[in-house]
Amino acid sequence: MPIILIEPGILAVHTQVLDTANHQHALQQLTLPTGSAHLSTPTTEGIRSYRDTAIILKENVPHQLTMHSGWVILIEPTSRVGLQVSAMLAGRETRSLSIPDTPDEFSHLPTLLGLFNLRYQQKIHHYDPRISQLLKHLDQCFAGTCIKPDHWLAKDIAQQLSLSQSRFLHLFKENMGLPWRAYLLWRRLICAITALKAGHNATQAAYIAGFSDSAHLSRTFKNHFGITLQKLTSLNNK
Repeated sequence: MPIILIEPGILAVHTQVLDTANHQHALQQLTLPTGSAHLSTPTTEGIRSYRDTAIILKENVPHQLTMHSGWVILIEPTSRVGLQVSAMLAGRETRSLSIPDTPDEFSHLPTLLGLFNLRYQQKIHHYDPRISQLLKHLDQCFAGTCIKPDHWLAKDIAQQLSLSQSRFLHLFKENMGLPWRAYLLWRRLICAITALKAGHNATQAAYIAGFSDSAHLSRTFKNHFGITLQKLTSLNNK
């Protein structure tokens, strides 16, 4: 069974025998092989290839990956970790890193990201009280009562918190490192994955997480994570 680590802004999956077609997505990608691997990207001079090495890949860069086993970590570019990745790339599309041999199993996301010299805090304890209030409301999803996002418009949330919409959006990004809409979408995707892991099918998971149908959920998942929901489900059931 693969390991799936997910937090708002980051999805990390340890997979076996991954073979993708040439594709691109709006997320940064870290690839950490624990077996043989080959990643290729087209350039103006031809195809750039990397074998059996850790790779950092900028968002929206076409690439093809064949990997016997290893980690694929997908990162929202506007998150705190994403900004660190951008700084490491320094304008380049790709960067290879020399990382010592690593075990397949990691259950701690900061330790995994630390191999790339990336800093991640799972909990930030000094949120603005109004943001803490909002997060506590959202966290009801993890207690088993998923709140469908029918009324999660920024203007409605701002009104509830006695803020202007522009002030709420600025305050939220300042505290969380992600824009509100991107964060909310991550939370909905987390809800969908949690529902799938609990035994619900794709249609049920889509309804629980507030997507219009399973096709809408699948499209959103592929656009954000660069892997199909069906592929993730099949990995999770191995």
